[in-house]
Amino acid sequence: MAWRKGIVAALAAVPMAHAAAAQEARWEFTVSPYVWTPGGSSAIETGFGTLEADASISDVLSATDFALMTVIEARQGRWGLIADFVYADLTERKDTPFGVQFSQAKVETQLRIASGYAAYRLHEDAQVAVDLLGGFRAVSADLNVTLAPGTLPGQSFALDKSWVDPVAGGRVRIALNERWSATAIADFGGSGGSERTWQAIATLNYRINDRWSAHGGWRHLSIDKDMGGRDVEIDLGGPLLGLTARF
Repeated sequence: MAWRKGIVAALAAVPMAHAAAAQEARWEFTVSPYVWTPGGSSAIETGFGTLEADASISDVLSATDFALMTVIEARQGRWGLIADFVYADLTERKDTPFGVQFSQAKVETQLRIASGYAAYRLHEDAQVAVDLLGGFRAVSADLNVTLAPGTLPGQSFALDKSWVDPVAGGRVRIALNERWSATAIADFGGSGGSERTWQAIATLNYRINDRWSAHGGWRHLSIDKDMGGRDVEIDLGGPLLGLTARF
């Protein structure tokens, strides 16, 4: 009767194996909304030279300028899909630009950025997870430049452009203990519309429970783009704070 026991054991193992395969193939989702308060700097070519204006983090905090971001990730096994959305509304100023020709320059910048990545898990153990990222960054930028009167009359002009760049990068997550972890993300791209674009993000993460975690860290985003025949460089960098929900 040993063969009967073997058949019974085999039949019992089938649903268990199917359940294990289904569990392995299960999609996991995370949603991470953040508030980002970056300082900003812009360099814009004008008919009088290159205008360099900036806003410190304290300027951003004292004004109504801000940036919102949300990251959505879906993962199944080694593969994942990541969507990253950023909206930034910032104002940068410079006193007496181009000598005394103008008394002040103001640059109002609105950025709408959507990035999409395919992620492949290169390595994972109890302590470290490493992902390779590849995808795109779509940017819609609106800049309004105002030069207040000095020795010359005041002037203003607007620039707006939308484009898509290919990007590639990586992500590393390190478990510090049962509740604390650290994450670093970086990507680089360009030639799809901008001369270059790159970003770097570092966060310290705290797991509240199996569903919720909190994050705090720093993000820097850089874009170099020709807009309306003018070379424009935009750099945003500052602290971020947010939550992540797992489903």
